Amino acid sequence: MKGGSGWTVVEMLAAMTCSLLILAALGGFVRGQTRFLDRETRRLALRESCRRVLDMVAREVRAAGYEPVSGTFDGAADGLAIAARDRIELRSDLHGSSATDQPDGILDVDSDERIGFFLNPARGQVSETVGRQTLPLTLDFSVPAGGFELRYLDACGAEIAATSGSSLTAVERARVRSVAARLNVTQPGVGGVSADIVSTLRNREVLRCEATE
Repeated sequence: MKGGSGWTVVEMLAAMTCSLLILAALGGFVRGQTRFLDRETRRLALRESCRRVLDMVAREVRAAGYEPVSGTFDGAADGLAIAARDRIELRSDLHGSSATDQPDGILDVDSDERIGFFLNPARGQVSETVGRQTLPLTLDFSVPAGGFELRYLDACGAEIAATSGSSLTAVERARVRSVAARLNVTQPGVGGVSADIVSTLRNREVLRCEATE
């Protein structure tokens, strides 16, 4: 019972129940929004990481074959040293000749003028090589099989496929004008993101498409 404007016990219990239900619903909404924002923040960071790796590849492709001051290194011919589906090595002559440096054009196994990128399928990781040093660019097991793919394009934009083995031959490499790279990176609780780039070798920009009938 209630007297005057007072509340009955039943009405108070009903009001409290409604309040608790509203608070529970609001708490669930807030938790859901927090998880969504956290997931999107991590996805954005993953996308930026993916893009940063491809930007590194694009930069090195553009710089491949930087011409020496002297020596036997041929920038146009020797800039692209290895061209495979999941591995690339680019060479340049960046330092010039001096009393302490090796003569231009000599790129030994320790040279920081030999830059490569490759997928290690056993570790699910893309790494950069500088001479004999290996620097991981992605987290372990974040790149699935086939998640790092390189394609080599001629002056007409057509893909050049390897006719012998898994890498292009010297003759095939000489036809490459641009390199297309695709990277797919995954992370638990976030999913996968991917990005693509196409970059032209600076010494191959003069190559022109010769249409065939």
